Amino acid sequence: MIELIDNSLQITVLMVCAALSVYLAVRHGSRTWTLLSFFYGSWLLGDVYWLSCLIFYDRTPQISLVSDLSWYAAFIFLYMILRQVSPPEKLKRPGPAVWIGPLFAAAMAVYFMQWGQILNNIIYAGIMGLLFYSVTCRISAEGTEREKLLLPYVILIICMLEYALWTASCIWSGETLMNPYYWCDFLITLSFPFLLAASGKARKA
Repeated sequence: MIELIDNSLQITVLMVCAALSVYLAVRHGSRTWTLLSFFYGSWLLGDVYWLSCLIFYDRTPQISLVSDLSWYAAFIFLYMILRQVSPPEKLKRPGPAVWIGPLFAAAMAVYFMQWGQILNNIIYAGIMGLLFYSVTCRISAEGTEREKLLLPYVILIICMLEYALWTASCIWSGETLMNPYYWCDFLITLSFPFLLAASGKARKA
């Protein structure tokens, strides 16, 4: 029951954010809003498939390929949004911290292989490593405008919450509010409107 409520809430928030970003994309003809629409839409598709399995089969999907492909795409769209609002050629001397993220993603992939599919973890490590690198490039680069810093920080929080959620799913089980998995997922849901606001701020800078 808790998982059903959790997924329903996240889908509702995603639908609202997706509708707003589509409206802004049409109104302003902005590539940033278009990419953000694709991000929300991709994540939404993964959640809808997951929820449909809970409703119709009373269990999480045995084959999560549909959801995984949707979530792969969502994180790739986050990377594309960062490149759109802060092109790499405009970044000035990012610090050595840029390599922490990819190393972290690789280490966590090895850890998660104890429970998940090897290929799936390798793909996630590649996508998340690239996203972490892109985020830290913008945070640590000299002369980055304050208005554009909020977006990479929000994306970093989403990524770290996702890793916390994955870790919780490996260690804890059971549909109870004591399970950190649901708290992490709830915080991810709350982060989606902040991503919308941060993208708008970065786009105007």
